[in-house]
Amino acid sequence: LEEGGKVIQSPAKPQATIKVNQSARSNPLLEAAAPPDPTNNKYFDPRMALPGQAREQRRKRAFNFVSEGHFSKRADELRAKAAVEDILREARAKQPVKKAATITLGGKEASEQSTQKPLVSSATLKQKLKEVPAAEWWDLPLLRSTAYAGPPGDSLDANMTLEAITHYVEHPIPIEPPAEPPPPPPQPLPLTKRERKKLRTQRRLAAEKEKQDQIRCGLMAPPPPKVKISNLMQAQKDQAVADPSKLEAEVRAQIAQRMKNHEMRNQARKLTPQQRKEKKRRKMLNDPTGGGTPVTLYRIDQMPSRQKLYKLDINAQQNHLTGIALLTDACNLVVVEGGPKAQRRYRKLLMHRIDWTDLPADDDDDEEDEDDAEERRRQSSQVCKVVWEGFVVKPHFKNFRVEGARTPDTARKLLKERGCEHYWDMASRYDVDAAPDEEEIDDDEEDEDEDEDEGEGEGDEDEGDEENDDEDSAEGAAEAGDCEQMDIEESVPDE
Repeated sequence: LEEGGKVIQSPAKPQATIKVNQSARSNPLLEAAAPPDPTNNKYFDPRMALPGQAREQRRKRAFNFVSEGHFSKRADELRAKAAVEDILREARAKQPVKKAATITLGGKEASEQSTQKPLVSSATLKQKLKEVPAAEWWDLPLLRSTAYAGPPGDSLDANMTLEAITHYVEHPIPIEPPAEPPPPPPQPLPLTKRERKKLRTQRRLAAEKEKQDQIRCGLMAPPPPKVKISNLMQAQKDQAVADPSKLEAEVRAQIAQRMKNHEMRNQARKLTPQQRKEKKRRKMLNDPTGGGTPVTLYRIDQMPSRQKLYKLDINAQQNHLTGIALLTDACNLVVVEGGPKAQRRYRKLLMHRIDWTDLPADDDDDEEDEDDAEERRRQSSQVCKVVWEGFVVKPHFKNFRVEGARTPDTARKLLKERGCEHYWDMASRYDVDAAPDEEEIDDDEEDEDEDEDEGEGEGDEDEGDEENDDEDSAEGAAEAGDCEQMDIEESVPDE
């Protein structure tokens, strides 16, 4: 029955399941007789439509949609048929050719030859021959037409352009064969600051010695004597006695010009604010070892205040560090990723600059203050500990942020999304009592890095600068003496 209660006529026909019934023939008397043909009736009028004829016409005029997958199925059948034919063709090609056999039947000789189908059909052969061009592409520049034997000459000799053939040889452009690129050359070892200064001194000494050799050989004019107020009488004896005021004015003008040139050179080499900022950022991110990204894990056993959280966040951003700070009820985990210099500065912040004890200060007694300070340092070192520091292939975080996770499971889930859930396992199993005390960080190393950032790139003299600008700075312009000078005392005869 349908949903509306109508009886559905089943199209299934009864099938005989017993062999006796299957073999039994149907009785022709019991079969229904075929309806008579109305066209055989003498009263049939062909102008009248037969019953059901309009229905058949409407059925022919209706849309006849192709079922889905019809053409795909036909294509699969054609491909399968073609594959079978290819397999059979290859099998016939591998079989040896049968030789003609002579058979004698009743005194008559009959020759039976093997009947094999050609490997390529005639239609395929004609198609292949149509694809053959009338003239190859490499011969077209030497032909007058597009064919070997065609108009205007109707022969190969007449169609050839002999003027295009000369005694010059065209060398094709060599193309490198496809292969693996060669390995990169070995990188030179980075020199220390002391080694760089030594090489710079040696280069400048060699350049000055070559300049003096050229002066001795007469290839270069000697520089004019450098007159100062202190050596005015020795350098210009007669002129100083004749008109000392005029000579003093000229000497002071020369000193001012030398100072001006010195300041202009320094100003030309001075970095712009944007370049200085990029240089500091590059030093923060640069890792000279090239062994990956340094990572450090810190465990904090107490909940930091809002002020300390701000310090953790803003210092990580200023030092271009990435990572996360997870706050839980059991313990707090800080993960930082970045360059070695940034790691040293952040480590100094957490281990020395931040006071994790939050004990009230008492100013009554100096001895008690010293004891309290020692106690605060000891307790602070027990609150914040370094769990692990090492290198990873690539960083797991894109920036630094502070996340609040009440339970350890939530904190581990946050790290698992980044693929570093083992950080939380290491911090949770870390034994604070068994850990060694944190060593003091050398402040001189940090100061040296800061001095290097401030001084490098702003006042280094080029190798071709004058060697005696030091003396001008000593006369009253000490602020312009930020360049490293090297005095070479060499006596040059005055001419």
